[in-house]
Amino acid sequence: MNNNIIETPGKHCEDCDKILHGRSDQRFCNDTCRNNFNRKKRRAEKIVPHKNADEIISIIWKNYEILKNVYRNRTGENEMIEIKGLDDLIQLGINPKFFTSVHTDTNGGIWYCIFERCFTIGEEQAFVKDILEQANI
Repeated sequence: MNNNIIETPGKHCEDCDKILHGRSDQRFCNDTCRNNFNRKKRRAEKIVPHKNADEIISIIWKNYEILKNVYRNRTGENEMIEIKGLDDLIQLGINPKFFTSVHTDTNGGIWYCIFERCFTIGEEQAFVKDILEQANI
């Protein structure tokens, strides 16, 4: 009988649950079990994105493209484009639920931004303009 290898009562491999023979601090029966255990652990710790994440990102890009097209007709820096209202934005295809940031102007107005392109909704009309600092990292 080899005195270096001992069966540790109650000690089982953390991957396959076989009884361990050997060192008292042994956790796995072999390298395969150790690798399997660590792969499973990393997979369990991995953050799973929301099931709609890809679709939401697609909607944000679509919103951005629509605002770029609306704002293309501006004539000068810091100019706002007026649109009749939220219904017109929605009719253009904007989904106002998804944007990348919010900006509050000096008058307390709230602008919803998709990168630097922003829109705000008033009582009877909506406005679109660029707020360049909203796209800064």
